[in-house]
Amino acid sequence: MLSPRILSLSFAVLLVTASCASDSGEVAAGPGALGHIHDLVLTDDDTLLVASHSGLYRIEDIDRAVLVGTEQHDLMSMSVDADGLLASGHPDLRLEKYFVEDHPPHLGLARSADLGETWTVEADLLGMRDFHALVATADGVFAADSQGGIMLRQTDGVWTELGELVARDLAVKPSDPNSLIGTDSDGQVWQSEDGGRLWSLVDGAPVLIEIEWPGSDRLVGAQEDGTIWIASTPDGPWASVISGLEEIETLHIDDDQWWLTEHGGAIHTSTDEGQTWTAIYLPPER
Repeated sequence: MLSPRILSLSFAVLLVTASCASDSGEVAAGPGALGHIHDLVLTDDDTLLVASHSGLYRIEDIDRAVLVGTEQHDLMSMSVDADGLLASGHPDLRLEKYFVEDHPPHLGLARSADLGETWTVEADLLGMRDFHALVATADGVFAADSQGGIMLRQTDGVWTELGELVARDLAVKPSDPNSLIGTDSDGQVWQSEDGGRLWSLVDGAPVLIEIEWPGSDRLVGAQEDGTIWIASTPDGPWASVISGLEEIETLHIDDDQWWLTEHGGAIHTSTDEGQTWTAIYLPPER
């Protein structure tokens, strides 16, 4: 069996060959280059950044996504706080600095103060943690480890271990950082009212892969088949909206604008709460 390092290095070669470098040195995503899309961030200048299987990309046109920086981490989660971007996942092992002997390829927590051009990782977490959800709040960053467990990185840099939920996605109530909601790998919805320490299953909630809490009285979730669900509280009632999209991977909401990504890399946006969708990125065809 190949070691995790060899597997990751082999995958990195595939990532590079799936993209095309222009005369300017920019690396544009070729067919299939983005792989899975795990998270989106909209910057202050309305640039859409994509956390993908093959690195961080910037959407420039309907058929153009450009690699940000030179490192190609498998970014499983991304968020933003006052200090810049936060990300986690699996490191680009073409670079020796991210290899930790006898540890799995886990990025831990990476930070970027220049919107992904360069990254700095927390050394104690490199090779130790693989966060599949990150939510930045005024009190700190909530992080869901892929192996189980919710953690909080407080603003002073201290990490606190919370409940044992194995969460695929997390959201925090804007007006109350003690109220959290999460989805697991089976699409079940869980909630916590004590800051992520204790979790209870939400009876009657739909099966959801992604969850957002854009307003104190508005929850929005997505099913893989493209159905959007809306509720004012975790206990419901939940109302559905058919998006017309399929094979959903990511839901992201920023103010009144919604985004859905589909398997294969297509990205769509809505400004009318999911009633209609407009494609803003369609991957180049093979």
